[in-house]
Amino acid sequence: MRRTHTRASGHGLIAALALAILLGAGGLLAHGGLDARFRAQAQARSISALSQAREALLGYAISYGESHDGQDYGYLPCPDAGNTGSTTLGACGARGLSAAGRLPWRTLALPELRDGWGECLWYAVAASVKHNPKATSLNWDSPGQFALQGDDGAALPAASPNGLAIAVILAPGPPLDGQHRNSGSSAPCAGTDSAANDFDAFVEAGTGLASGATLPVRQGSIGSPARNDLIAWLGVDDLYDALRRRSDFATYIDRIGEIAAQHLATRLADTVLLARHAHATPGGLLLTGGLPSAAELGVPAPAAAAHDNWRDQFHIALCSDGSACIGFIDSTRPHSESCRAVLLFGGERIRDGNGRQQRNTPADRADITQYLEGDNPQHFALGIPEFHGAPGFRISDPRRPATQDVVRCLN
Repeated sequence: MRRTHTRASGHGLIAALALAILLGAGGLLAHGGLDARFRAQAQARSISALSQAREALLGYAISYGESHDGQDYGYLPCPDAGNTGSTTLGACGARGLSAAGRLPWRTLALPELRDGWGECLWYAVAASVKHNPKATSLNWDSPGQFALQGDDGAALPAASPNGLAIAVILAPGPPLDGQHRNSGSSAPCAGTDSAANDFDAFVEAGTGLASGATLPVRQGSIGSPARNDLIAWLGVDDLYDALRRRSDFATYIDRIGEIAAQHLATRLADTVLLARHAHATPGGLLLTGGLPSAAELGVPAPAAAAHDNWRDQFHIALCSDGSACIGFIDSTRPHSESCRAVLLFGGERIRDGNGRQQRNTPADRADITQYLEGDNPQHFALGIPEFHGAPGFRISDPRRPATQDVVRCLN
């Protein structure tokens, strides 16, 4: 009898729990709880897909030099314009224009990522980092192009020198009123084989995100009748923070400086060439200014591409009489040299604090204090022939920007 009572009590408990679950489900359904739960789960799936896409784009950028012989790092793929899962063959718009389309998941070696409502992801890339056609330079000061906003319209910062994102991934969510998403018969994603024609049916940006101007991109919210896109993004600092963690990145950057110095040293007497990029100073130096291009210095491929990407980070100072009038003081050890000229490299910009450096506008880039530190800016501007710094680019802490000035002695 005791055993029968126990078994009966167990069955009764299970029945009571089942009834409670049914009653609870009914109550949730009556109050929209199941709908809210479905939306939360769909949002979680969208966020997971956005995260995977973001990490894949980051991996693509920081390994671009390995997958594309003779090319520099940091480039991002053109979008998928034809609903194939692969990046556009050839150029995606003109140089200087951003590009938008579906996420090229095949190119990124991803599965067919979809958001929580089963829609493929969309993607926009800034002109400064797209891989075809490439910008005239790409480095850690390259600007973003997408002004991010929260669902309340407030600005969202991107890790970039100008606070703008270089890439945005969008999970379009379910269609809103007025959005008609036709299914292609053989295409992997909903829509036709033209991302340009389909864009407004999936994304509420309104501009197509292809322009030479700064473009607003607003975070949507689940259930909004006007804007339900969820977004993730990359800033240029995200790329170079990741590259800095590569054990070979310091050597790579240092080699760019070494090659530039070798070719510049053979042209120190060519004041006509140097004067095209430099100007006379009031002190004991003949010229101070920027670094000539790879073509002007005779830097061969494949080093030429990296040289031109990074040459705006370099500055030169040249003695007035051809003598070794410049004193270089090595700040990393007790050592000094006398130099006919020096090639200066400012390193990464200081991102915060009183010494924060900005290299966004032409005026910023003409200001030597936005590149060099300590006495070096004043000496450069006034023609004082003495500079302090490290003889090569080094990364002491991969978690922090490597801002120390590099000074290469040329004779």
